[in-house]
Amino acid sequence: PFLTGPEKRATETLSKEDKEEVLKALADVIANRAFVPGVDLSKWQEYIDKEKEDIDKAESDGALARAVNNALKDFGVSHIRLLTPRAAETRSRTSIVSIGVTSRVENKTLVITSVMPQSPAEAQGIKVGDVITSVDGKAPENQQVLGGDEGSEVKLKVKSGDVKRARVSTARPETLVWANDDTAVLRIWTFSRGYSRDNIEALMKQVNGKAKNLIVDLRSNGGGSVANLQHLLSLLLPPDTVIGTFVGKDTVKEYEKEHTPTTDPVQIAKDATDRYKTRKLEMTPFKGKVAVLINRGSASASEIFTAAMREVSGSPVVGSASMGAVLASIFRPLPQGFQIQYPVSDYVTIKGNRLEANPIKPDAEAAGAGQDGKDAAVEKAIELLKSK
Repeated sequence: PFLTGPEKRATETLSKEDKEEVLKALADVIANRAFVPGVDLSKWQEYIDKEKEDIDKAESDGALARAVNNALKDFGVSHIRLLTPRAAETRSRTSIVSIGVTSRVENKTLVITSVMPQSPAEAQGIKVGDVITSVDGKAPENQQVLGGDEGSEVKLKVKSGDVKRARVSTARPETLVWANDDTAVLRIWTFSRGYSRDNIEALMKQVNGKAKNLIVDLRSNGGGSVANLQHLLSLLLPPDTVIGTFVGKDTVKEYEKEHTPTTDPVQIAKDATDRYKTRKLEMTPFKGKVAVLINRGSASASEIFTAAMREVSGSPVVGSASMGAVLASIFRPLPQGFQIQYPVSDYVTIKGNRLEANPIKPDAEAAGAGQDGKDAAVEKAIELLKSK
Protein backbone atom coordinates (compact mmCIF):
# COMPACT_ATOMS: atom_id res chain seq x y z
CA PRO A 1 0.00 0.00 0.00
CA PHE A 2 0.95 3.66 -0.43
CA LEU A 3 1.45 4.99 3.09
CA THR A 4 2.69 8.42 4.07
CA GLY A 5 3.89 9.97 7.27
CA PRO A 6 6.07 8.54 10.02
CA GLU A 7 3.74 5.69 10.92
CA LYS A 8 3.38 2.81 8.46
CA ARG A 9 1.66 -0.51 8.74
CA ALA A 10 3.26 -3.76 7.72
CA THR A 11 0.01 -4.99 6.13
CA GLU A 12 -3.06 -3.47 4.50
CA THR A 13 -5.34 -4.83 7.22
CA LEU A 14 -6.50 -2.35 9.85
CA SER A 15 -6.55 -3.60 13.42
CA LYS A 16 -8.98 -2.37 16.06
CA GLU A 17 -6.13 -0.43 17.65
CA ASP A 18 -5.24 1.17 14.29
CA LYS A 19 -8.80 2.39 13.81
CA GLU A 20 -9.06 3.71 17.35
CA GLU A 21 -5.83 5.66 16.88
CA VAL A 22 -7.08 7.24 13.65
CA LEU A 23 -10.49 8.08 15.10
CA LYS A 24 -9.01 9.61 18.24
CA ALA A 25 -6.75 11.92 16.25
CA LEU A 26 -9.63 12.78 13.91
CA ALA A 27 -11.90 13.70 16.82
CA ASP A 28 -9.19 16.00 18.19
CA VAL A 29 -8.93 17.86 14.88
CA ILE A 30 -12.69 18.34 14.66
CA ALA A 31 -12.99 19.47 18.27
CA ASN A 32 -10.01 21.83 18.37
CA ARG A 33 -9.08 22.90 14.85
CA ALA A 34 -12.04 22.76 12.45
CA PHE A 35 -14.38 25.74 12.27
CA VAL A 36 -17.42 26.85 10.29
CA PRO A 37 -19.69 29.64 11.65
CA GLY A 38 -23.01 28.19 12.77
CA VAL A 39 -21.95 24.53 12.46
CA ASP A 40 -22.08 22.53 15.71
CA LEU A 41 -18.95 20.41 15.46
CA SER A 42 -19.59 19.00 18.94
CA LYS A 43 -22.08 16.61 17.29
CA TRP A 44 -19.22 14.55 15.91
CA GLN A 45 -19.58 11.76 18.45
CA GLU A 46 -23.29 11.50 17.68
CA TYR A 47 -22.59 11.26 13.94
CA ILE A 48 -19.73 8.75 14.18
CA ASP A 49 -21.71 6.53 16.55
CA LYS A 50 -24.26 5.98 13.78
CA GLU A 51 -21.52 4.41 11.67
CA LYS A 52 -20.20 2.16 14.46
CA GLU A 53 -21.29 -1.08 12.81
CA ASP A 54 -19.50 -0.30 9.54
CA ILE A 55 -16.43 0.98 11.39
CA ASP A 56 -16.24 -2.21 13.47
CA LYS A 57 -16.44 -4.32 10.30
CA ALA A 58 -13.91 -2.19 8.37
CA GLU A 59 -10.66 -4.03 7.78
CA SER A 60 -9.29 -1.91 4.94
CA ASP A 61 -8.35 1.76 4.56
CA GLY A 62 -11.13 2.31 2.04
CA ALA A 63 -13.82 0.74 4.21
CA LEU A 64 -12.86 2.90 7.18
CA ALA A 65 -12.76 6.05 5.06
CA ARG A 66 -16.20 5.35 3.61
CA ALA A 67 -17.75 4.90 7.05
CA VAL A 68 -16.07 8.00 8.47
CA ASN A 69 -16.97 10.13 5.45
CA ASN A 70 -20.59 9.07 5.76
CA ALA A 71 -20.51 10.52 9.27
CA LEU A 72 -18.69 13.67 8.18
CA LYS A 73 -21.42 14.33 5.58
CA ASP A 74 -23.87 14.86 8.45
CA PHE A 75 -22.26 18.24 9.15
CA GLY A 76 -23.72 19.38 5.84
CA VAL A 77 -20.68 21.38 4.72
CA SER A 78 -17.97 20.97 2.11
CA HIS A 79 -14.21 20.54 2.54
CA ILE A 80 -14.34 17.94 5.31
CA ARG A 81 -13.27 14.39 4.44
CA LEU A 82 -10.97 11.57 5.45
CA LEU A 83 -8.38 10.55 2.86
CA THR A 84 -6.96 7.03 2.75
CA PRO A 85 -3.17 6.69 2.76
CA ARG A 86 -3.28 6.02 -0.99
CA ALA A 87 -5.40 9.12 -1.63
CA ALA A 88 -3.16 11.20 0.62
CA GLU A 89 -0.08 10.03 -1.26
CA THR A 90 -1.72 10.77 -4.60
CA ARG A 91 -2.65 14.30 -3.51
CA SER A 92 1.00 15.16 -2.99
CA ARG A 93 1.99 14.05 -6.49
CA THR A 94 1.46 15.42 -9.97
CA SER A 95 1.20 11.87 -11.31
CA ILE A 96 -0.86 8.85 -10.36
CA VAL A 97 -1.03 5.16 -11.22
CA SER A 98 -4.22 4.95 -13.22
CA ILE A 99 -5.79 4.04 -16.53
CA GLY A 100 -6.18 7.80 -16.93
CA VAL A 101 -9.88 8.61 -16.55
CA THR A 102 -12.20 10.38 -14.17
CA SER A 103 -15.73 9.09 -13.81
CA ARG A 104 -18.99 9.32 -11.91
CA VAL A 105 -20.98 6.45 -10.44
CA GLU A 106 -24.35 5.91 -12.05
CA ASN A 107 -26.53 2.83 -11.43
CA LYS A 108 -23.56 0.57 -10.65
CA THR A 109 -21.67 1.74 -13.73
CA LEU A 110 -18.93 4.31 -14.22
CA VAL A 111 -19.62 7.07 -16.73
CA ILE A 112 -16.37 8.52 -18.12
CA THR A 113 -16.25 12.29 -17.55
CA SER A 114 -12.70 12.94 -18.75
CA VAL A 115 -9.79 11.09 -20.33
CA MET A 116 -6.24 12.21 -19.58
CA PRO A 117 -3.96 12.91 -22.53
CA GLN A 118 -1.38 10.20 -23.33
CA SER A 119 -3.01 7.80 -20.90
CA PRO A 120 -3.67 4.04 -21.26
CA ALA A 121 -7.39 4.80 -21.59
CA GLU A 122 -6.81 7.23 -24.45
CA ALA A 123 -4.58 4.70 -26.18
CA GLN A 124 -7.34 2.09 -25.85
CA GLY A 125 -9.85 4.45 -27.46
CA ILE A 126 -11.96 5.16 -24.38
CA LYS A 127 -13.86 8.44 -24.73
CA VAL A 128 -15.86 10.85 -22.58
CA GLY A 129 -19.39 9.49 -22.23
CA ASP A 130 -18.37 5.83 -22.45
CA VAL A 131 -19.92 3.65 -19.74
CA ILE A 132 -17.92 1.02 -17.85
CA THR A 133 -20.33 -1.73 -16.83
CA SER A 134 -17.80 -4.21 -15.45
CA VAL A 135 -14.37 -4.01 -13.79
CA ASP A 136 -12.58 -7.35 -13.49
CA GLY A 137 -15.90 -9.13 -13.85
CA LYS A 138 -17.84 -7.11 -11.26
CA ALA A 139 -20.20 -4.16 -11.45
CA PRO A 140 -18.27 -1.11 -10.21
CA GLU A 141 -19.60 0.38 -6.97
CA ASN A 142 -17.11 3.27 -6.85
CA GLN A 143 -14.28 4.89 -8.79
CA GLN A 144 -11.60 3.33 -6.58
CA VAL A 145 -12.00 -0.05 -8.31
CA LEU A 146 -10.08 1.36 -11.27
CA GLY A 147 -6.98 1.78 -9.08
CA GLY A 148 -4.18 -0.74 -8.85
CA ASP A 149 -0.47 -1.36 -9.15
CA GLU A 150 1.61 0.18 -11.93
CA GLY A 151 1.80 -2.17 -14.93
CA SER A 152 -1.12 -4.35 -13.83
CA GLU A 153 -4.05 -4.99 -16.17
CA VAL A 154 -7.71 -4.33 -15.46
CA LYS A 155 -10.48 -6.00 -17.47
CA LEU A 156 -13.11 -3.44 -18.47
CA LYS A 157 -16.42 -4.17 -20.09
CA VAL A 158 -16.78 -1.05 -22.21
CA LYS A 159 -14.70 -1.70 -25.29
CA SER A 160 -12.85 -4.81 -26.40
CA GLY A 161 -9.53 -5.54 -24.76
CA ASP A 162 -7.95 -4.90 -21.38
CA VAL A 163 -6.28 -1.72 -20.20
CA LYS A 164 -2.88 -1.66 -18.53
CA ARG A 165 -2.42 0.77 -15.65
CA ALA A 166 0.50 3.20 -15.91
CA ARG A 167 1.80 6.33 -14.23
CA VAL A 168 -0.16 9.23 -15.67
CA SER A 169 0.56 12.92 -15.20
CA THR A 170 -2.29 14.79 -13.52
CA ALA A 171 -0.75 18.16 -14.43
CA ARG A 172 -2.68 19.84 -17.25
CA PRO A 173 -0.90 22.97 -18.49
CA GLU A 174 -3.01 26.09 -18.84
CA THR A 175 -3.81 26.91 -22.47
CA LEU A 176 -4.62 29.98 -24.52
CA VAL A 177 -6.56 29.91 -27.78
CA TRP A 178 -7.96 32.74 -29.85
CA ALA A 179 -11.69 32.61 -30.48
CA ASN A 180 -11.40 35.57 -32.88
CA ASP A 181 -9.07 38.49 -33.50
CA ASP A 182 -10.26 40.32 -30.40
CA THR A 183 -10.98 37.49 -27.95
CA ALA A 184 -8.69 34.98 -26.24
CA VAL A 185 -9.78 31.99 -24.11
CA LEU A 186 -7.58 31.15 -21.12
CA ARG A 187 -8.23 27.64 -19.74
CA ILE A 188 -7.30 27.14 -16.07
CA TRP A 189 -7.65 23.51 -14.98
CA THR A 190 -6.84 23.90 -11.29
CA PHE A 191 -5.70 26.31 -8.59
CA SER A 192 -3.99 23.44 -6.78
CA ARG A 193 -0.80 21.54 -7.68
CA GLY A 194 -0.25 21.95 -11.38
CA TYR A 195 -1.17 25.65 -11.41
CA SER A 196 1.81 27.31 -13.11
CA ARG A 197 2.26 31.00 -12.39
CA ASP A 198 5.07 31.25 -14.94
CA ASN A 199 2.98 29.65 -17.68
CA ILE A 200 -0.06 31.80 -16.93
CA GLU A 201 1.98 35.00 -16.92
CA ALA A 202 3.56 33.99 -20.23
CA LEU A 203 0.10 33.44 -21.70
CA MET A 204 -1.15 36.75 -20.31
CA LYS A 205 1.76 38.53 -22.01
CA GLN A 206 0.29 37.27 -25.30
CA VAL A 207 -3.09 38.69 -24.31
CA ASN A 208 -2.08 42.10 -22.93
CA GLY A 209 -2.08 44.79 -25.60
CA LYS A 210 -3.60 42.49 -28.22
CA ALA A 211 -6.93 41.18 -26.90
CA LYS A 212 -9.93 43.37 -26.21
CA ASN A 213 -11.71 40.49 -24.50
CA LEU A 214 -10.59 37.56 -22.35
CA ILE A 215 -12.68 34.50 -21.52
CA VAL A 216 -11.44 32.64 -18.43
CA ASP A 217 -12.55 29.01 -18.65
CA LEU A 218 -12.93 27.48 -15.18
CA ARG A 219 -15.22 24.61 -16.15
CA SER A 220 -14.50 21.51 -14.03
CA ASN A 221 -11.88 23.44 -12.05
CA GLY A 222 -12.39 22.16 -8.50
CA GLY A 223 -10.35 24.92 -6.85
CA GLY A 224 -7.15 24.77 -4.80
CA SER A 225 -4.77 27.29 -3.27
CA VAL A 226 -6.00 30.69 -2.13
CA ALA A 227 -2.56 32.10 -3.02
CA ASN A 228 -2.87 30.87 -6.61
CA LEU A 229 -6.38 32.31 -6.79
CA GLN A 230 -5.03 35.67 -5.62
CA HIS A 231 -2.33 35.48 -8.30
CA LEU A 232 -4.85 35.07 -11.14
CA LEU A 233 -7.14 37.78 -9.78
CA SER A 234 -4.14 40.12 -9.52
CA LEU A 235 -3.48 39.65 -13.25
CA LEU A 236 -6.98 40.91 -14.03
CA LEU A 237 -7.87 43.47 -11.35
CA PRO A 238 -6.00 46.51 -9.94
CA PRO A 239 -3.76 46.01 -6.88
CA ASP A 240 -5.48 46.10 -3.48
CA THR A 241 -8.92 45.44 -4.94
CA VAL A 242 -11.02 44.03 -2.09
CA ILE A 243 -12.65 40.73 -3.11
CA GLY A 244 -14.32 39.46 0.05
CA THR A 245 -13.76 38.17 3.58
CA PHE A 246 -12.72 34.85 5.06
CA VAL A 247 -14.65 34.39 8.30
CA GLY A 248 -12.61 32.28 10.72
CA LYS A 249 -12.37 31.97 14.50
CA ASP A 250 -10.34 35.17 14.89
CA THR A 251 -12.79 37.13 12.72
CA VAL A 252 -15.66 35.97 14.92
CA LYS A 253 -13.78 36.87 18.12
CA GLU A 254 -13.09 40.40 16.83
CA TYR A 255 -16.74 40.84 15.89
CA GLU A 256 -17.97 39.71 19.31
CA LYS A 257 -15.85 42.33 21.10
CA GLU A 258 -18.27 45.04 19.99
CA HIS A 259 -21.38 43.20 18.80
CA THR A 260 -23.95 40.71 19.98
CA PRO A 261 -22.69 37.21 19.10
CA THR A 262 -24.09 35.73 15.87
CA THR A 263 -23.36 32.72 13.70
CA ASP A 264 -24.25 34.55 10.48
CA PRO A 265 -21.01 34.87 8.44
CA VAL A 266 -22.54 37.59 6.25
CA GLN A 267 -23.23 39.79 9.28
CA ILE A 268 -19.79 39.12 10.73
CA ALA A 269 -18.08 39.93 7.41
CA LYS A 270 -19.68 43.39 7.26
CA ASP A 271 -17.50 44.65 10.12
CA ALA A 272 -14.35 42.64 9.42
CA THR A 273 -11.16 44.63 8.99
CA ASP A 274 -9.06 41.84 7.48
CA ARG A 275 -10.21 41.60 3.86
CA TYR A 276 -9.11 39.35 1.01
CA LYS A 277 -7.68 41.49 -1.79
CA THR A 278 -5.48 41.44 -4.87
CA ARG A 279 -1.81 42.33 -4.74
CA LYS A 280 0.62 44.20 -6.94
CA LEU A 281 2.49 42.11 -9.51
CA GLU A 282 5.23 43.10 -11.93
CA MET A 283 2.79 42.61 -14.81
CA THR A 284 0.15 45.28 -15.44
CA PRO A 285 -3.38 43.87 -15.00
CA PHE A 286 -5.39 43.14 -18.14
CA LYS A 287 -7.38 46.22 -19.19
CA GLY A 288 -9.97 44.58 -21.45
CA LYS A 289 -13.31 42.95 -20.74
CA VAL A 290 -13.48 39.53 -19.07
CA ALA A 291 -16.07 36.75 -19.09
CA VAL A 292 -15.97 33.55 -17.02
CA LEU A 293 -17.10 30.02 -17.94
CA ILE A 294 -18.26 27.65 -15.16
CA ASN A 295 -20.15 24.38 -14.70
CA ARG A 296 -21.13 21.98 -11.93
CA GLY A 297 -17.47 20.97 -11.54
CA SER A 298 -16.38 24.55 -10.80
CA ALA A 299 -15.89 24.78 -7.05
CA SER A 300 -14.14 26.55 -4.19
CA ALA A 301 -11.44 28.91 -5.53
CA SER A 302 -13.13 28.87 -8.95
CA GLU A 303 -16.33 30.13 -7.36
CA ILE A 304 -14.52 32.86 -5.43
CA PHE A 305 -12.85 33.98 -8.68
CA THR A 306 -16.13 33.98 -10.58
CA ALA A 307 -17.98 35.96 -7.91
CA ALA A 308 -15.12 38.47 -7.67
CA MET A 309 -15.01 39.13 -11.41
CA ARG A 310 -18.79 39.47 -11.59
CA GLU A 311 -19.12 41.76 -8.55
CA VAL A 312 -16.04 43.93 -9.07
CA SER A 313 -15.83 44.29 -12.85
CA GLY A 314 -19.25 43.16 -14.04
CA SER A 315 -17.88 40.15 -15.89
CA PRO A 316 -20.62 38.00 -17.45
CA VAL A 317 -20.75 34.36 -16.34
CA VAL A 318 -21.68 31.61 -18.81
CA GLY A 319 -22.27 27.87 -18.51
CA SER A 320 -24.18 26.10 -15.75
CA ALA A 321 -24.48 26.55 -11.99
CA SER A 322 -21.32 25.96 -9.94
CA MET A 323 -20.97 23.47 -7.08
CA GLY A 324 -21.51 25.79 -4.10
CA ALA A 325 -18.60 24.38 -2.08
CA VAL A 326 -16.60 27.32 -0.72
CA LEU A 327 -14.82 26.95 2.60
CA ALA A 328 -11.13 27.52 3.30
CA SER A 329 -9.60 24.25 4.46
CA ILE A 330 -6.40 22.58 5.63
CA PHE A 331 -5.01 19.08 5.16
CA ARG A 332 -3.52 17.45 8.26
CA PRO A 333 -1.79 14.06 8.61
CA LEU A 334 -3.33 11.43 10.86
CA PRO A 335 -1.92 8.13 12.22
CA GLN A 336 -1.46 5.17 9.86
CA GLY A 337 -0.91 7.45 6.87
CA PHE A 338 -4.45 8.84 6.72
CA GLN A 339 -5.16 12.53 6.15
CA ILE A 340 -8.04 14.78 7.13
CA GLN A 341 -9.19 17.79 5.16
CA TYR A 342 -11.09 20.13 7.43
CA PRO A 343 -12.59 23.65 7.09
CA VAL A 344 -11.19 26.60 9.03
CA SER A 345 -13.23 29.51 7.69
CA ASP A 346 -16.26 30.51 5.68
CA TYR A 347 -16.19 33.05 2.84
CA VAL A 348 -18.37 36.06 2.03
CA THR A 349 -18.01 38.12 -1.16
CA ILE A 350 -17.52 41.89 -1.21
CA LYS A 351 -21.24 42.31 -1.93
CA GLY A 352 -22.24 40.15 1.02
CA ASN A 353 -22.92 36.82 -0.67
CA ARG A 354 -22.06 33.56 1.11
CA LEU A 355 -20.99 31.03 -1.53
CA GLU A 356 -21.04 27.84 0.56
CA ALA A 357 -24.23 25.94 -0.34
CA ASN A 358 -25.14 28.76 -2.74
CA PRO A 359 -24.02 27.78 -6.25
CA ILE A 360 -23.26 30.65 -8.61
CA LYS A 361 -25.88 30.87 -11.33
CA PRO A 362 -24.64 31.93 -14.77
CA ASP A 363 -25.98 34.98 -16.58
CA ALA A 364 -26.52 32.72 -19.57
CA GLU A 365 -26.69 28.94 -19.68
CA ALA A 366 -24.73 27.16 -22.39
CA ALA A 367 -23.27 23.70 -22.91
CA GLY A 368 -19.78 22.89 -24.15
CA ALA A 369 -18.59 21.86 -27.59
CA GLY A 370 -21.25 20.49 -29.91
CA GLN A 371 -20.99 18.12 -32.85
CA ASP A 372 -20.06 21.05 -35.07
CA GLY A 373 -16.94 21.60 -32.96
CA LYS A 374 -18.10 25.00 -31.74
CA ASP A 375 -18.16 25.69 -28.02
CA ALA A 376 -21.59 27.13 -27.25
CA ALA A 377 -20.38 28.62 -23.96
CA VAL A 378 -17.55 30.49 -25.67
CA GLU A 379 -19.91 31.74 -28.39
CA LYS A 380 -22.39 33.00 -25.80
CA ALA A 381 -19.60 34.68 -23.79
CA ILE A 382 -18.43 36.54 -26.91
CA GLU A 383 -22.00 37.67 -27.52
CA LEU A 384 -22.34 39.01 -23.97
CA LEU A 385 -18.96 40.76 -24.09
CA LYS A 386 -19.93 42.54 -27.30
CA SER A 387 -23.05 43.90 -25.60
CA LYS A 388 -21.14 45.31 -22.59
